[in-house]
Amino acid sequence: MNLATHYRCDDCHATFPLKTPALLCEACGGLLEIEYDLGPAKPQDILDSAASRRHLGLWRWSDLLPLPEHAEPLHLGEGDTPLMRTRRLGRHIGLPGLLIKNDTLMPTGSFKDRGFSVAVGFARALGVRQAFTYSSGNAGASFAAYAARAGIEATVLVEDVANESKIAAISLSGARVLRLRYRSSLEIFAGVSALSEAGFYCFVNFINPVRHEGMKTYAYEICEALGWRAPDVMVHPVGTGGGLYGAWKGFRELKRLGLIDRLPKMVGVQPAASAPLVRAFAEGKTVAGRHGDANKTVAQSIAGDAPIQGGSRVLRAVYDSGGRVVAVDDNDLFEAMRLLGEEGVSAEPSAAASTAALLRARAQGWVSEGDTVVSVVTGGALKQPSALAQAARPPQGTVEADPAELLRIFRGGIG
Repeated sequence: MNLATHYRCDDCHATFPLKTPALLCEACGGLLEIEYDLGPAKPQDILDSAASRRHLGLWRWSDLLPLPEHAEPLHLGEGDTPLMRTRRLGRHIGLPGLLIKNDTLMPTGSFKDRGFSVAVGFARALGVRQAFTYSSGNAGASFAAYAARAGIEATVLVEDVANESKIAAISLSGARVLRLRYRSSLEIFAGVSALSEAGFYCFVNFINPVRHEGMKTYAYEICEALGWRAPDVMVHPVGTGGGLYGAWKGFRELKRLGLIDRLPKMVGVQPAASAPLVRAFAEGKTVAGRHGDANKTVAQSIAGDAPIQGGSRVLRAVYDSGGRVVAVDDNDLFEAMRLLGEEGVSAEPSAAASTAALLRARAQGWVSEGDTVVSVVTGGALKQPSALAQAARPPQGTVEADPAELLRIFRGGIG
């Protein structure tokens, strides 16, 4: 049973059949959304179906994903990442109900695998054989891996400032890699839009209408783990915002199905040096303009001076949920990396942004002590080795491999 029915344009509301690999609206160039007919769906049937496919990770929710009937899911082990209760961190910041959704454990080490598993699988089913995306690194690595598995020829336009580890991960999967020089994110979006309009199939968030569908599975997994209850607040790092927006769509679907009775507040986090959505939210705007300098933060994966289509979808999710968009500086990110490390979670700076935002959330008044708060950690620390070295404590000394010396040190206490 697949409940996806058609694409609908955000702006002119034109509809298009799902049998074509569409990108932007043919009528007006607006963003396309995939619609579902949830009316005849029986919630228990969806749950039973998901339970029968538990070995398929996020694809067990295929009733609520846009894969054509009888198409094979593109599965590398993504989904069903841990929702962890914190041991120290929650007490440290005055949130005993803090939970960590640990997406560092995805196949390519980041949450991007949710979106690319679904979007590349959908594209393969519709006959796409060549495609491209733009990336600061993590999306490129994920796209390259899933494209390789799907037999799709992949090109990745990667930021010229991306670190070599991320670029190597993209190349490892066989994708063609082109370093991209630019002065503003607006130039990037103009370029990828031009390629899309010329007929080249694109996997950039929102220009591609399928990627954020995979992010809906955050909502399904979290609410299932909480006994079909939504958290009070979900906090997510935001670059283009596909993770936050997709999760919000998933929560709304669950409420329409009657599986949850309320919705969470959605909180997006950006680096203070590059925070166009934060400024737009502070000014009460529904569209964000260019703001900040993406080169002045360690949070490479979420740094951008302008969001796609003005970030209208992300801002709508934030406003509709009663949430907010907040900024964190690099010192907050390094502290959050260390605190997460003490919970056994190894995060790159951008991935730690959701936790960094919570360090002062109580004082700022947007969470309460009794709230159930989910902090999404989106990518592993080894994605950005230089930042990991900055955040970590240095070794406490050098010792000789001499039994007597080692015994003396250990008997004196290890600390």
